[in-house]
Parts: sequence; C-alpha cells; structure tokens
Amino acid sequence: MISSGVTARGGLCLAVVAVAAALSPSAFGAPSKHRKTPKGRRVAPAAAVPRAEAEPRAPVEETSVADSASSRVAESAAASAAEDDAPARQDPSGRPSASTASDDRSSGPAEESPPSARRERRAARSLDSGAERGAGDEGSTGAMAAGAVERALPNDDDARALGRREAARVAAGRIEVAVSASIDAGRRVFTYSDPVGASPQPYRMPLAPLATFGLEAYPLASTDIPVVRDLGFRARVSRGFAMESSTGDGVPLRDSWTRFGGDLRQRLLLPALRGLELGLAVGVDASYFDLQTKADVGSLVPAARMLSLRAGLDGRFALTRRLAVLAGGGYLATLTRGQIYDRFRSPHVADVDGQIAAAFGLATGVEARLEGRYTRYYASFAPEVGDLAVAGGALDEQMQLGLGLRYAH
Repeated sequence: MISSGVTARGGLCLAVVAVAAALSPSAFGAPSKHRKTPKGRRVAPAAAVPRAEAEPRAPVEETSVADSASSRVAESAAASAAEDDAPARQDPSGRPSASTASDDRSSGPAEESPPSARRERRAARSLDSGAERGAGDEGSTGAMAAGAVERALPNDDDARALGRREAARVAAGRIEVAVSASIDAGRRVFTYSDPVGASPQPYRMPLAPLATFGLEAYPLASTDIPVVRDLGFRARVSRGFAMESSTGDGVPLRDSWTRFGGDLRQRLLLPALRGLELGLAVGVDASYFDLQTKADVGSLVPAARMLSLRAGLDGRFALTRRLAVLAGGGYLATLTRGQIYDRFRSPHVADVDGQIAAAFGLATGVEARLEGRYTRYYASFAPEVGDLAVAGGALDEQMQLGLGLRYAH
C-alpha cells in the first residue's frame, strides 16, 4: 500500500515537470527562437520617427561660393551624424534587417578610408572648386579693370615728351597766355597849323580816366615747331569814363573816347642775352573820339573816328631778376579819317605811335607795370581861296599813362 502511494506521487511529479518543460523550454537550456540584442546596441521602438521628419533641414540661401560650400559641409556632417545615430531597420516580421557596409563596422573587409574622411575630401574639393571659380571671376574682372585703366592712362613716351616740351618752354620764358588790366589817365590835344579865320580853334582835353584790358596768347607755344610756336596775337581795349571838356570859349562838351586794337605777333626769344625778347607785329589800331553839345560852339569840334593799319616792332630787356623794361613803336596807315578832316580840302593823314613800360615781378607769372603810350596823328591840307575852313594842317596828340597788373603763364 505504501509502495503504491509512493509510485503514485512519483508519477504526479514527473507529470508536473513535463508540463513545465513544455511551457518554458528556455528554462532547461533549449535554444531561443529570437536573437539576443548585442550589448551596447539599442533596439528601435516599434514606431520610429523617419529621419527627414526627425531632423528637418533649414533652407540655404546662395550667397557666395564660400557660404554655399560651408552649407554643404554642414549638411554632410548632419547627415552622417543622423546615419550613425539612426536605429536599426526592421523587416515586417519584427527581425532587424541585415546591416549594410556603412551600418556594420564590425563585419566585412576594411575600407580604404572611413566615410568621414571621404566626406571631408568631398567638402574640400567643393570648397576648392568654388574658390577657383571665384578667383577666376575676380581675376577676369581685375584684368578687365586693369586693361581699362591702362587704356585710359596716357602713354609714358607721350607724357615724357610733353614734360620735356613744357620744361623747355618755361626755361626759355615762352609764355602761352597773358592777361592784363590797368587804370590809365588819358589826354588829347588837337591843334592847327597856319589857321585862317575863327573856326579852326585848338582843343585841349584835361586828364580823363580810362580802364584798359589786354590779352596775349600763343596757342602752339608747347609744340616743337620752331616758328609757329612763337606766333600769337595780342588785343587791347581802353574805355574812358566820367569825361567832360569844353571849347576855348567855355562851351561844355560831352566826351566819349574808346581805343582798341589787335596784332598778329611773331616773337624771337634770346634767353642768353638777359632774357631779350623781340617782336614783330602787324594789325589794326583805332581811336574813336566823339564830342557832343547842344549849344552853339562857334568853332570846329575835333570829333574823329580813326581806323588804321599798323606795323610795329617791340622788345623786352631784363635789367635785374625782377625788373625789366619794354619799348616799341609802329607806323599807322589811316583807313578812315574822321569828321574833322572832312571839313578841309584834300586832307592827307598819317600817324605813328610809341610805347614804353617798366615791369616789376611780384610773384611767379605776376608783375606790376607802369606803361605810357603816345599816338600822333598829323594831317596836311590843300586849301583854296573861298573855302569855309582854311588851315595848312593839323596835329592830333593822344597820350595814356597807366598802372596795372599782368599775369602770364
């Protein structure tokens, strides 16, 4: 009886062990149907967030070659970090998929270089290509700018030739242009020779103020042409203001006096002879002197508008470094005689003039001048018995004395 009870209890224990082995084979060393997860490797959750959604990329603006290359390097680094940190992919059955060459670093043959080195080389190549493109663009732009500047600049030979000509012009005292202005005092005296009757009365005008302006220019003074570089022209004009006079009988007269002229001048420079300058001039000279009155004068009024051709000589001689004297004279062939000479029979009029001046240098190109000018018109008549105005001839003297400034370049 006891043996049967023991046998029954032993059979019950075996049955319990068999049921437990069927329910948990791993408890007794049976192999598991699932691979164990390696230590240090995390298993992805069932619902993994896609990489594109987990790490959105910020839009990159194309600003420059260096900026775009830096952006590409940053994107490559972010992508590699995402790939390294991404969880293992699983197939639909729940098992992890086979690892690729980029994911599994422990299996497969060794690569020539790690992916990070390849990425760095690609980024460096992109930077180098961008820099080369930028350098090429900058180089082409700089070459174009340099070519434009080179075309705009004068040739070195031309600049040196111009400098030599300018130095020679200054050393020889060959001016290009000169302007002058002065305030003058003028006087006129008109007298007759062998007058008959009361009508030919002398006329004397006291000192009257005049403003005088002058211009002298040599357009080709900087060239190498021997004769033409010293050929120029001169012009001058004097105008009286606040002028009044009277006849010998005391009748007041309103006066108007204008003198002007212009010459074509050829100069000859002799620097070795104390800066001697000689000139030959051909041009015109005029003196318009008008007299008006509303009273009965009782005599001839010497109003005259004289226009003459002029040929003259002049010169300049330096006494010291600052002081120089000028002198000149010319002959005038009358073209128009004026009203006073038409009152006499067969008038013949000629005239001469002369100038003298002292010039004192104040600064480079600037000098003060004291200048006097004298013009003498002389006329001869052929009177006959019965003429209203009878005289053997007439003399008209016009004088100017002025102080002014002259600038020459």
